[in-house]
Amino acid sequence: MFYVLAGLAAVPFLLCWPALRGPRRTVYAIVDRYLWVLLWLLRSVCGIRYRVVGQDQLPKGAVLIASQHESTWETLFFQVLFDHPVMYAKAPIFSYPVFGPVVRKFGHIPVTAGTSADAMRAGFRAGATAVKDGRSLVIFPSGTRRQDADAPQAGVGVLYQLAGVPAVPVRLNSGAVWPHGSWLKFPGTVEVQIGPVIEAGLDRRDFMQILSASLVGDPVPGDSKNP
Repeated sequence: MFYVLAGLAAVPFLLCWPALRGPRRTVYAIVDRYLWVLLWLLRSVCGIRYRVVGQDQLPKGAVLIASQHESTWETLFFQVLFDHPVMYAKAPIFSYPVFGPVVRKFGHIPVTAGTSADAMRAGFRAGATAVKDGRSLVIFPSGTRRQDADAPQAGVGVLYQLAGVPAVPVRLNSGAVWPHGSWLKFPGTVEVQIGPVIEAGLDRRDFMQILSASLVGDPVPGDSKNP
């Protein structure tokens, strides 16, 4: 029922397709409204709510948002929760009929599976450029969706040094209600916990230790899935 209603709700927004060629703020306005509709459907149909804790921890200006990654939930709704940050996205998405123009307009950065070292460096530079242009950047230090916390990948430290801005660790439990690799949804609450800011300019190893301690540990408390 959720997917049927989400598809029907998309119809009026698809009528706004020509506006995707307009200014980025116009595209934000259209996509944001659809995302809020999806959040309402998740709550009404699937019993999925969310709660953000520690939003007062976010500093003003661009930051690296270093988040756990358990589900599609955060790739969708971080756009509205964190004021349209730039994200890394799989390269094929940029060629999709509807999503492609949207992710390009949002300024997201394509990533190809099995990327070479040169391509990775280019991706890091693109992310650092976005931050220097005043936009926050979401990074998933685990590198892929998983419910078991894992140590951050080394490239996160490189990006932190290139960007030269504070980092904000984010923990969540979205995989409990929207599991990766499944069409099923389970009632519960997505708990988004924003941790203390990690200041800019730290030694890379010190940064990685602090980030790892912030993201890896006891599971985020909250509702477990209830089939």
